[in-house]
Amino acid sequence: MYAFQAVPGGYAAELEPAERTIISRVVADTSELLGVPIDQPSADDQPSADDQPPADDAAALAALAWQPADSSPPRDPALARLLPPASDDEELAAELRTLTEGSLRATKAEQLAVVHRGLTAPSRFVVVREGTERSWLAALTDVRLVLATRLGIENDEDAERIYARAGGEESQGEEPQSEEAELESALTSLYAALTWWQESLLEAMSQPAAEQ
Repeated sequence: MYAFQAVPGGYAAELEPAERTIISRVVADTSELLGVPIDQPSADDQPSADDQPPADDAAALAALAWQPADSSPPRDPALARLLPPASDDEELAAELRTLTEGSLRATKAEQLAVVHRGLTAPSRFVVVREGTERSWLAALTDVRLVLATRLGIENDEDAERIYARAGGEESQGEEPQSEEAELESALTSLYAALTWWQESLLEAMSQPAAEQ
């Protein structure tokens, strides 16, 4: 995974095929969690065998799977973070949710679809087109919110704790990990990678025009 760089008409970053597969998968899962499945590519657009993730990454993909259909909103804590109450008053919050939740879900799903199209485009570069930056930043934030919820991250201290635990597990060498530890390690690595990648986009966007 490489950082975003300013290019004519937007920003671009190079990703390995396996990285694209994993990130597009969690983007699609986040949209499905919102109740709006992203249209899957046709058979002709499916990645070749050479683009499939290695066995270790395939195991991580399986570990990353969650079952949004089994959770009714707002009981799923990840969905609750994606669709927070608009008021501390429960009665008012319920009324506002009825009025606005449908459009909020649709907006978030549309932003996630923009990112998914960019990740599944037939190119080794992922391009953020000029004018779509807000959609990319909002969608990546939503994906990271879901991952953070699965990891139990509520603040910076929680994040540091999770990173330290993952680093400690890696230092154990070849000792087998439990399924729970493997899941946490996979989610932690993905959360850290997406955080860095999103920050690289923000940094590229902040560069003066002369430097771009």
